[in-house]
Amino acid sequence: MLLAIGAVTGLAWWDSRRESEAILRDVGREESVVASIVALDLRTHIEAAERDAVLLAERGPSWGEGRYRKTAVRAPGSPRPPEGDPAAIVLSILVDGRVIDLTLRAADLLGSAQPIAQPTELRLFVAPPNETGLYSADSWVLSSPPIRDALDRNLTTTRLSREQAAEIGLVARTAMAGLAYVDTAVVGRWGVVAVGTAARQRDREARAFWRFALGVAVATGLVLLFGGIALRNQRKELVAQRELAISEVQRERDERLAQAAHIATMGTFAMGVVHEVSTPLGVIVGRAEQLRARAGQDDRSVHAAQSILTQVDRIHDVIRRFLDMARGGAPSLARAKPGDLIRSAANAVEHRFAKAHVSLSTDVPDETREVLCDRALLEQALVNLLLNACDACLSGGHVEISTRSDAEQVAFVVADDGVGIEPDVATRAQDPFFTTKPAGTGTGLGLAIATEIAKSHRGDLTITPNGPRGTRVLIEIPVAARGAVHAAQ
Repeated sequence: MLLAIGAVTGLAWWDSRRESEAILRDVGREESVVASIVALDLRTHIEAAERDAVLLAERGPSWGEGRYRKTAVRAPGSPRPPEGDPAAIVLSILVDGRVIDLTLRAADLLGSAQPIAQPTELRLFVAPPNETGLYSADSWVLSSPPIRDALDRNLTTTRLSREQAAEIGLVARTAMAGLAYVDTAVVGRWGVVAVGTAARQRDREARAFWRFALGVAVATGLVLLFGGIALRNQRKELVAQRELAISEVQRERDERLAQAAHIATMGTFAMGVVHEVSTPLGVIVGRAEQLRARAGQDDRSVHAAQSILTQVDRIHDVIRRFLDMARGGAPSLARAKPGDLIRSAANAVEHRFAKAHVSLSTDVPDETREVLCDRALLEQALVNLLLNACDACLSGGHVEISTRSDAEQVAFVVADDGVGIEPDVATRAQDPFFTTKPAGTGTGLGLAIATEIAKSHRGDLTITPNGPRGTRVLIEIPVAARGAVHAAQ
């Protein structure tokens, strides 16, 4: 705000200075025109003096009495008689081998131009040839080096400072001098100088500037007053917002602490559950091996028993990996093809989709890049996403799992045409224990586990609407670098 006020004031000052310069240029042109007009009158008087000198040479010195202040006739080369009047101008004209001296003053030469001059505002001067002084109509004889220099350089205008203007009888303001020249073959080159000030114009301009400055000052005061009130109110609002933000942060922190405590408790509980589940799983393994041994040549029974053993091994593997993550360990990574992961996850849930009458399709381009992953964990994340998509679809719905890749990332996409998801639900769907399913049908851990698995692979999980209906869930993880091998990270 203060910067804007300063800019406006500076612009006003600059415009004032520019206007002052324009006024001085206009005054210089006006004075140049005045000097040119006076020069015409001066030429007329000089030509008349030249004619009078011829007549005076013919009729004698007495003929010029009354026309000139003094007349004299002398031989060429003889000294001119001294002149007692310092304001006198002597025209020496050669006629028939004699020199005719005609003495007069600037007022006699200026004639009708004299009324143009105004005391303290406009002054007229005549500069005779071969002299340094300037002669005014009111009998002033002065020396002004700036004007003399301008005459020597044949300028048409020149500027005078305040002090120089005061020296020639004008008000102490910057003045402009207009210059004109009269060239005669007999008496040489004369100069005419009209010097004037722009005092009246500059005074009006100064008054206008100060009126503007006063207006700016008043406006600035009002702006500062109301701006200060507005800033004070804004400060109060900011303080209130800060207090609300602090309260919100504290509330969120308390919620996270409570959630972390809850998760820690549930993790401990889960570890206990895992320990207790190990015994029944051992029993299941034993019974499945007995069934496989008794099946003999019944391939169907042998295959069923083997499937049970395979799934138990998978449960053991997933449980072990989850326990490693819960203890803060890193997943065991190996190169894998995204298509193999998708097909394995799809095979694991095909019975759920058949029971729900929901179709499942896969889309795996041939050029998809490999990933470096813990296969069991990443397959489990995809299984969780597929199960959620299946639960979101009505009978006859469709779910597609696909993959795509670029130079940096591989994306696993699960898209369904189910009931969809609201934006506020999407932001909370990855929180542990958050679920929109009816009580007893969901734990709220599927997406939370998938999110943690994605993060453990230096990736991310995002949830967005899938067009006008349905949901689209995306897991993005980095591609496997060239030469990467099985490693624990």
